[in-house]
Order: sequence, then structure tokens, then C-alpha cells
Amino acid sequence: EAAREKDYWDRTPLHLICGNRRASLEMLSMVLKAYPEAAREKDEDSWNPLHLICTNESASLKMVQTIADALVEGKGNRTSHFVIFLISGVEYYLEKDADDVYDEVIRDDIKKLLHHLSSLYKEDNQSNPSPREIMTHFINTSWWNGVWLVVNRHPSIAKTMKLQTALMTDFLFTAGKCLSLASMMEVIKNEPDLLEGV
Repeated sequence: EAAREKDYWDRTPLHLICGNRRASLEMLSMVLKAYPEAAREKDEDSWNPLHLICTNESASLKMVQTIADALVEGKGNRTSHFVIFLISGVEYYLEKDADDVYDEVIRDDIKKLLHHLSSLYKEDNQSNPSPREIMTHFINTSWWNGVWLVVNRHPSIAKTMKLQTALMTDFLFTAGKCLSLASMMEVIKNEPDLLEGV
């Protein structure tokens, strides 16, 4: 119940945690567990918790990834329209003048995460990193749900991973839990030797 309460400015406890420089991943996770939809709530300025945590100099990258996970949790939230809408408010501050306070606050690692997430859904830009580069970045930062977002958007990338058969079995097992049915079929289609003899 308390995780759903809003203050005078329509901020939830998650908003307050995301803006608090002394907040921890444990605090953030506890509130998200109690009220996962809080990640989508907007305050009176139309800021969601992602906007606040991106401007929190003390927030760890894992905290930003945790909020991003909560935002794209539902399969309906993994659409290009939703993701672009979601990060457009943050990108607005990234594009402002260099002397803008928000531009100075958003760290490079967070900017890179948002750029890669945005690039995954903006296919019309030639300067976007490739799906492989995006996946490599997500792997290097241990954002495993981000890796699954890449595989879901570009199932053929699984073929380029060159996983051994024993690892591929575990990969497919986990993929079955994380991917849409269409993406899962595409992954399997790209690995015909796995179905040999079935």
C-alpha cells in the first residue's frame, strides 16, 4: 500500500528513491517488488523514475538498469513506440546545451546505455550501433534483460553467438522464458542442427 502512495507533486516512493543520492539498489528493488507499476508512474512534471535516476549522480548503473527492466517488463512494453516514448524525456536533456545542469548530471555510462537502448528500436538511423555492438555493451555491463531485448528484436543474432551445443540448450531454455513466440521460432529456425533427429 505505502509503495502506491503519492505526495503533493504526484511522486511515488520510487520517484523519491530514484532522486535520492543516498538510495541503494536494495531500497529501489524493495519498492519495485511491492509495486512494479511504479516505474511507469509520472509526477506532475511528467517525469517517471527513469528520468530521475538518470540525473542522480550517485545512482549505480545497475539501479538504472533495474528501472529500465521494470519499464520494459511486459511484452507490450517492448515496442519501438513505447521505448522511444520512454526515453525521449531523458534524451531531451541529453540534447540540451552543454551548460544545462541536466546535461552535466547524466553520466556517460548512463548516456551510453540509453543510446544503445534507443538505437535498438530506431532502425532508420545509419549511425546506430549494430545489434551485435549493442548486445556486447549489454553483456559487458551485465544487463542480461538488455541482452534478451536484443535477441527479441534481432533473433538471427543467436546464430552469430556460436554457442556450443551444451550451452545452446541452456540458452534456448532461458530464451523460451524471455522471448516472444515469433522471436523464439526465429532463433530455432537459425539453429536447424539442434532439431536434427527430433
